[in-house]
Amino acid sequence: MWSLIALLLVWITGCSLGGRPVPESGSPAYVPPTWRERQIAFRQTWDRLLSERTEREAQAIRDQEVEAREDALRQLPFVSLAAGGHTTLAEAITLLLTGTPYSAVYGPYVDSTLPLATYIAHQRLDKAMATLVHPLGYSAQVDPGERQVHIDAVLTRRWSLPALPATDQAFWDTLSEDLQHLVDSGPDQSPGPGFVSLNPQAGEVIVSARVVQMPYIEAHMAQVATRARDSAEAP
Repeated sequence: MWSLIALLLVWITGCSLGGRPVPESGSPAYVPPTWRERQIAFRQTWDRLLSERTEREAQAIRDQEVEAREDALRQLPFVSLAAGGHTTLAEAITLLLTGTPYSAVYGPYVDSTLPLATYIAHQRLDKAMATLVHPLGYSAQVDPGERQVHIDAVLTRRWSLPALPATDQAFWDTLSEDLQHLVDSGPDQSPGPGFVSLNPQAGEVIVSARVVQMPYIEAHMAQVATRARDSAEAP
């Protein structure tokens, strides 16, 4: 009798447990975003689309400018010149540009009376000018739009370093000394024309130096810019 009652209780308990709902596990119920959250997401998406479109348009303009310049360079005339050691730079450039629509513009510190010897056989004008003036430590920039060739002994470059603190006077003093040393250095170890201008408040660096020194200055500033970027990104 008692055995039958015990079995009956076990059966009733099992049925009772089987009828209970099993608790669900997993993520909570989905809560739709509020009207304000939807407006914020829409604004962020719209701003991102405008920014991307602006960047694409700016890149398209840059690409068009590069393409136009490359096309203008491809249309430059080809020239030839044979000059002995008694030909001056001015005479050589005059002979080189004869028969072309281009004229020469000499920058400060360019000595057009320097003698030179060169042989140029059917080179494109921009490459011919580089062949002519680079041994003298000068640069030549062809401007197809103005039909001019600019001969420079000194170049000016600008850099922006906004990540560097304006209050770090030791850094700016060291940078000024390093750049001035590079400006004054040269093959003949004599101070050359040029200057160093620093604006810590704006994070701006302007350097003017001889053509032969500018690659060293650009390499130094590339290292400085990298360190500034790494410092700004560091936690």
